[in-house]
Amino acid sequence: MLRGEGAAAGARKVRDEGGLTAVVEFLSAFVLFLVIVSAFLALSQLKLGSNVADVDRLDQMAIDGLERLTDSKGHVVLRIDGVRDTGNSTDDWQHFNATTLLTADLLPAIGDGKGHLDMGRISALGNVTEDRLIHGLGIDEGLSLNLTIIIVQSTNEANVGNIIFSDGSERSGGTRGATASRIMHLDGDSVRVTLEVHNAGREPSGLRITEFMADPLNGPPEWIELENPDGFAMNLSGWSLSRPGAFELIQDGALAAGARMICTGNPVTQYNPNDVTMIDMASTGVLGTGTIDALTVEGDTITLGWTRPGTILTMDVMVVHWDGSWDIQSNHSMTYNLGGFSSSPTNWTSVDGGTPGW
Repeated sequence: MLRGEGAAAGARKVRDEGGLTAVVEFLSAFVLFLVIVSAFLALSQLKLGSNVADVDRLDQMAIDGLERLTDSKGHVVLRIDGVRDTGNSTDDWQHFNATTLLTADLLPAIGDGKGHLDMGRISALGNVTEDRLIHGLGIDEGLSLNLTIIIVQSTNEANVGNIIFSDGSERSGGTRGATASRIMHLDGDSVRVTLEVHNAGREPSGLRITEFMADPLNGPPEWIELENPDGFAMNLSGWSLSRPGAFELIQDGALAAGARMICTGNPVTQYNPNDVTMIDMASTGVLGTGTIDALTVEGDTITLGWTRPGTILTMDVMVVHWDGSWDIQSNHSMTYNLGGFSSSPTNWTSVDGGTPGW
């Protein structure tokens, strides 16, 4: 009996040791599994982390940009021949034109210095390009923005919902963006200021041809009128006008929101009642003057183009093509009715003498 009990005890000991080994092996395998899973999750976190950090970065830029825009009057340091004129720096940036502000060191803020907004400075955003606003607000170059100011409360209920300002790049096509808003006081009303920062990029939606003179009478020059219908100023760099066989870049500078300019065959004799900006386009043959005809009344094409910086590809932004059916009369301009097909005669009105710059 003692011999049998010893054998049984030995068998139990072997079984116990085998069970313990199995448990140890299971736990070791489980720990190894957890290590693998943890490593995988860590790698996944690293992979996703850049996107999350980028969203956080956009959020912070939107918040900081909105504060810079609304918390102060702003500031400008002009550049004279490329040199910063610090001695004449001023908070009254709103008094300078679009071309001057294009090259200045600018913070285009819209506050009045007392916690409210200033309507004069909001209106002056029309002299600031989107690029300059992005730079001034400390938003990363290469990103885009959209700014909206809308009345949300007023003693005059009819004003609620009125948009004070709205312009910028559309977010469609972007993959990341962030928005910041705050309620501010403006001339007794409460307005919501919303700044959106995104990576959708910017396409030229600005300049358009609004009028042209193809057959001036008794020697005056041919001319084409351009308008910037946007809320921000438009940088003229990269913009061009052409007709078959002739092409010319407009110039450097900027065109303010709602402003018009005249491209002419002769700035000396050009009728310019409102003293708007004029661009001479005689040397390249885009426009003619006197006995030199560039545009043909019986049929021709004017193309407004834009060349993206750093590329040679010119995008056709607006094309006006006409033929003999338009029946363009001598000394009559053709004025665009806006919104319709630009090469349809029904969308253009003949005006005796023309209205350049109006």
